[in-house]
Amino acid sequence: MKLTAFTKIIVTLAITAWVFILPVEAVATILVLELALLLYIKHDRMTMAALGGLAVFTGMMVLLQLLFGSPLDVSLTGGLRMLVMTIAFLCLLASTRIQDIAKSLVDRFHMPCEYAFMLTTALRFVPNFLTDSEITLDAQSCRGYSNRGNVVKRFLAYLVVIRPLVMRAVAKSETLALSMELKGFGSNTYKNMPREPLGFGDFLVLLLVIVLSAYPFWKQMLAA
Repeated sequence: MKLTAFTKIIVTLAITAWVFILPVEAVATILVLELALLLYIKHDRMTMAALGGLAVFTGMMVLLQLLFGSPLDVSLTGGLRMLVMTIAFLCLLASTRIQDIAKSLVDRFHMPCEYAFMLTTALRFVPNFLTDSEITLDAQSCRGYSNRGNVVKRFLAYLVVIRPLVMRAVAKSETLALSMELKGFGSNTYKNMPREPLGFGDFLVLLLVIVLSAYPFWKQMLAA
């Protein structure tokens, strides 16, 4: 079932609300479904590294909450919510093209094209920066680069990698600005792209979003 970028954005935003209104069991179920979907869409090395780093960050956040006196169940629930929201955005980025996200933000959500472009460019920057860092590390390793030693030596050694990364990022930004100027970037940038119609699957998913979002209301009605 193919969904449009508009529906995927709505589902992603709805999940950020569900983690606060649905029971913890339902939020844990959403987490399992998200992990299965993400690994089905994209299970490469970068995805596994992102999940590993996210798990470590979540564990650190739970430990900090425990150190500041929060109960164990509250700390675990907070970590679970953060994990579910973050993986929802990872699923969105893994299953949708950046161009489709920008088009949907401008066309369906009526966001100014300049803001939509800045948002999508920021989303594209992270994987590009990670790719450039791997290329730079490999190049410097061939030149005898080594990050062994204590923390201070590693920090000083990594300065050799930071400089080419910054120069590469500046060069890419200048190239991007020149390309935008030559292509006449402006208010009509996304209007030439065909509008993606909503299908049966989109309406079905949107109906499910409405039902789950209204959980507190029909829960009170059933309790009464």
